[in-house]
Amino acid sequence: MRFRATSLAALAAVPLALSACGTAPAPEPAPAPPPAAGPEGIEWAGRLCGLVNDFSASQKNLPAVDKANTEAMKNSVVARLDTATKTADGTVRGLQELPPSPIEGGDQVSQGIADGFVQIRDVLEGARAKADQVDPNDKQKFTEGMTALQGELQKTSQVDLNSKFGALEKNPQLAEAAKKAPGCQPFFNPAPAQPAPGQPAPAPAQPG
Repeated sequence: MRFRATSLAALAAVPLALSACGTAPAPEPAPAPPPAAGPEGIEWAGRLCGLVNDFSASQKNLPAVDKANTEAMKNSVVARLDTATKTADGTVRGLQELPPSPIEGGDQVSQGIADGFVQIRDVLEGARAKADQVDPNDKQKFTEGMTALQGELQKTSQVDLNSKFGALEKNPQLAEAAKKAPGCQPFFNPAPAQPAPGQPAPAPAQPG
């Protein structure tokens, strides 16, 4: 799941008051700009983004699926899920071990994102358990097992990390820090065809 490439900049709506008679009321004063993000806040935001980016990048380097036969395919899918699960768990631990945020509200943002990755890790663990149950010696059971595995992986689509990052967007100071942090730039300028963080590559087609 590629996170939304939405800008973290605040958009201010400027209402226009029109009056048939008399003088139009004075416009509301512009909101004060957010406090400038200091170097500590920028570094913290960069570490937060970096953990998520590392997970995203890891999904492009999962072990290849061996389609030589059903047993080889099962073993390679298990290895693939093992790697993805360990990476998700490492992301959770990294987020939980972030130092306290120097920006107010940052800890709540990182906790929300960590909670999302806990869900992802749990789905991957469930898929790994289903992969163990696949019988490579029976064509029908193999097909049924792989179908169940694919259904389990579909649960990752229910994890809405975009809403977790929405909390970052709503924190003006943290949003400004993210815009300045090199580690957060992929969220502003995502690479084309980048696989979605939190969604490992789906189980491939079964061998014929």
